[in-house]
Amino acid sequence: MTSKGQSRVVLVTGGADGIGWAACQRFVRAGDRVLVADRNVERARERAASLGPNHRAIAMDVSSEAQICEGFAQVFSEFGRLDVLVNNAGVTDPQPTATLDQTAQEVSRLQAINVTGAFLAAREAGRLMIAQGHGAIINLASGAGLVALAKRTSYSASKAAVISLTRTLACEWAAKGVRVNAVLPGYTRTQMVQDQIDAGLLDPSIVLGRIPLGRMGEPEEMAEGVFFLASEAASYVVGATLVVDGAYTIYGGSGPASSSPAPRGLAASPRISAITGGGRGIGRSVVELFQAAGDRLLVIERDPDGAMALAAELGDQHIVVQADITDGAALEAAFDQAKARWGRLDVLINNAGAADVFKPTLDQTVEDFTSVYNVNFSGPLATAKAAAPLMGPGGAIVNLGSIAGLGALPRRNAYCAAKAAVTMMTRSLACEWGPAGIRVNTVAPGYIETPAVLALKSGGRAQFDKIRRRAPVGRLGAPLEVARTIAFLTSPAASYITGATLAVDGGWTAFGDAGDANDLL
Repeated sequence: MTSKGQSRVVLVTGGADGIGWAACQRFVRAGDRVLVADRNVERARERAASLGPNHRAIAMDVSSEAQICEGFAQVFSEFGRLDVLVNNAGVTDPQPTATLDQTAQEVSRLQAINVTGAFLAAREAGRLMIAQGHGAIINLASGAGLVALAKRTSYSASKAAVISLTRTLACEWAAKGVRVNAVLPGYTRTQMVQDQIDAGLLDPSIVLGRIPLGRMGEPEEMAEGVFFLASEAASYVVGATLVVDGAYTIYGGSGPASSSPAPRGLAASPRISAITGGGRGIGRSVVELFQAAGDRLLVIERDPDGAMALAAELGDQHIVVQADITDGAALEAAFDQAKARWGRLDVLINNAGAADVFKPTLDQTVEDFTSVYNVNFSGPLATAKAAAPLMGPGGAIVNLGSIAGLGALPRRNAYCAAKAAVTMMTRSLACEWGPAGIRVNTVAPGYIETPAVLALKSGGRAQFDKIRRRAPVGRLGAPLEVARTIAFLTSPAASYITGATLAVDGGWTAFGDAGDANDLL
């Protein structure tokens, strides 16, 4: 990693316009040195000059392997390192075309730029980053890689390929200190999209009606997602896809998702944040992080001793309530206290949960199943329902899912089912509450060194040596790494992110091979 206070060297392909240009400006504002790489070299030079004397332009057409190699050689010659690659360059279909009418040449050109070009740029960046022992690569895919778009077969396929490429590179390079992730923009108001609207190829009224937030995204909002994934705050986010689309890809209704742009608001200062299960682990890290940021906190903690200790530590500026989130009356009373003191709520972190019973399914009683399921799903749903009436535009909810909701863990069916239910709950609430300006997202942690996970080890229910080998980064995560991701998703920087599920798992869910994930090179 770069030394503290040292500016990073950041290369952005397709950096002269649109999302790429917004990303260039975002990194510059952070004090980084930016290399604007673009096939339109004159435009790139103008852009680099406007950023200031510390920034450079690089001629790079990603359909040319020679230009890519020359460009990265120039980077190494001048700077000796590369800290971040924003793999943004790409093209879309000139217009929707029936698959049977698409020529082989058109398909080949699009794949060469969007897929092969992304691969070659990542390959050359990887050479430099692996040698220096650190780096971050952010590939720009698209929501079109998740949901089908009629008559855009080649484009959608290319973006699905970029998503898979991201996961593959992430698993191969994570143990070498190189994190690879993807941002998936939705409809974004770039010049390219505006040109399609002007040419009658895109009807904005149809598009906007399909987006729960009721508007297209701005390039700057995509750039914030890119910037986060490149930051140390995302240190345990590996092989992940961050969808920045106003919930377009997760909306499954048959009618319009919205009728007008969702109201946009910023929380007053200080923010009012509620955190369940705040006494230890990830919840405790969120409490500490949000308190340090100046938030006023409502913390709901089931353990009496933990609640008492937390109340003494936080002091009278905050409210700590000892309550079980499956107790509806106690839950309502807790939020009533927040309403009486502050009159509103800006953020909810739906963190409280409990581990499974770890019995073979045939030995599990209905009480075994429901006791776990209720704490991990029914309680969070009740909490969200109690919190939402206190929220206005700009409100943000983050639900804690798990890798257990994304893949199977034998003998843990109640926990896995509940976490999968939480993920779908997030999507449903994002679509339902998005038009009111309330964003809802899921963070899905992997194996994190919390007291609950450490208890699995001491109880003989988890073999940490195998877990470390299975994780591409080769280690468990820290609670603070999850808390930082939660903080991003509740911030104004995530203003176009809703309905998303972001895995914070060191590449666990990205890895699909046999054997150990972090012994590939």
